[in-house]
Amino acid sequence: MCLSDHELKIICDRLNATPRKCLGWKTPAEVFREKMMEEMGQHPYPQRQ
Repeated sequence: MCLSDHELKIICDRLNATPRKCLGWKTPAEVFREKMMEEMGQHPYPQRQ
């Protein structure tokens, strides 16, 4: 089976947008973004006052 780059990107995007029980029903993309923001010293979501 041979997949094009475009087809692989679609598969990757779907996998990264699928919520996971092991991630507290967050998507892998959300968890990755949160971790990156933490590393940069920023909050992933605006703080409520």
